[in-house]
Amino acid sequence: MIQTPALTSPKTQAQPQYEITEKDKKRAKSIAFAWKAYEGELDPPLEKMPGHPDDNVLSNRMQPVVDRGVEFLFGKELEISVGQDAPEAQELLNTAWGRKEKRVTLLQKLAMNGAIAGSAFLRIVPEPNGSFRLVLVDPAIVYVQTAPQDCDTVTLYCLQYRVQEQSDGVRPNEVYYREEIARIDADQDGDDGDPFADTDAQWRIQHWSRKEDQETWTASGDPIIWPYPFPPLFSCQNLLKPNDFWGYPDITPDLIGVNNSLNLVQSDINRTLKLYGNPMLYSVGIGEQIIDVKPGKITQLPTPESKIEAVNIVSDVANGLTFAANLRSDIDEQSGVPAVATGRIADLPRGNMSGIAIELLFMPILKKTDKKRCLYGELIIDVSQALLVLSGMNGDSTINLPWQSPLPSGDLQSVQAAQLKKQIGISNQTLQRELGYDPVEEAEFNQQEDAQQLIAYSRGQGLPPMPPQQQMQPGEPSQGGGQ
Repeated sequence: MIQTPALTSPKTQAQPQYEITEKDKKRAKSIAFAWKAYEGELDPPLEKMPGHPDDNVLSNRMQPVVDRGVEFLFGKELEISVGQDAPEAQELLNTAWGRKEKRVTLLQKLAMNGAIAGSAFLRIVPEPNGSFRLVLVDPAIVYVQTAPQDCDTVTLYCLQYRVQEQSDGVRPNEVYYREEIARIDADQDGDDGDPFADTDAQWRIQHWSRKEDQETWTASGDPIIWPYPFPPLFSCQNLLKPNDFWGYPDITPDLIGVNNSLNLVQSDINRTLKLYGNPMLYSVGIGEQIIDVKPGKITQLPTPESKIEAVNIVSDVANGLTFAANLRSDIDEQSGVPAVATGRIADLPRGNMSGIAIELLFMPILKKTDKKRCLYGELIIDVSQALLVLSGMNGDSTINLPWQSPLPSGDLQSVQAAQLKKQIGISNQTLQRELGYDPVEEAEFNQQEDAQQLIAYSRGQGLPPMPPQQQMQPGEPSQGGGQ
């Protein structure tokens, strides 16, 4: 159980501690560049010919990389379970994370931020009524200071952004806002990456602002003490990157470069077909007569020596198409998102396939998803434990995340496999989750159906509901004696 450290008297700091480095600025530019690629704002490789339509073919291959990764990670509902022995804690987490639709959307946005920036951030915001709200934080405005020789222990979070405000009534001014969440730890023993380990630590939150023509910051109110060893801001890497706080994004500059090369090849093919797709005709022995070339029309030549011939133009469109296909394959391999996952028709399998064959087709994105489940799952567990502590409950409760399989499956084969797994002792809840059902919802639905059936029976309609121990399990023979 986490104990709240003693509060100290906060002191307003004159100026911010953190100095934004060139490395920070480079990261912010990379994040903006990745968002630009994801949103399809691609640079056209060819200059537009005067008086002609635009020949550029801009195929955005970055958006499917991010979207399929997010869908495989958080495409299905994720239950955050405390256990049956802690109903109050379970109710608290269900309220904080929201209903199914809200929770899935929040987690997908979190994963999208991580896929673009390399790390994702989620903040706990106290509400006036005593509840807590989970808010996404844009990684592009976050700067992190870690302990010396320990990139897993954060000593300061700096959040800085700028907006345009009409302050003097004449022209809008750029106003910068900064928030620093600094760790206060008297013994400086660190937390080894565990936000709950150092129980004597706490955090100081200070806000500043300044206009674009000012060099000094002005403190916005007194500092706020967050009297817990964990900060109000939680983060995780998107993909593992050792020796660094920031993880790897799904969209990297080299991957964007391959996408640009693909657009160049496709644009060149498009222009080549436009310029040389039709034969270039020339005539001999006709003089200045203009030949009207139309489909199905027979052109009469003036003399037997007159001829109409075509220039033999050699173009390498076939090899260009092959090269474009190779570039697409390179994008699939580098991103870990195979073409079958993006729905490319030419690569979709035909006929019945075994479960092993399907897993082999999706193997790259499945392994990538497994990595992300560990990273994002730890963030979800930490946030959930922090919510319990903030609400005065036991933060040492075990949090379970029963992930569902993102792969498509056949209903009949899945049910048959579930029946066999039941025989070797797999729980009903685990089997229901593997089949894509929520055990809690199914239990509620069963209770509602039993209640409705009981009401109907009391009115002389139908039969009473069977006791739970007599309800027929899937695959069991009927008890009615039928053959």
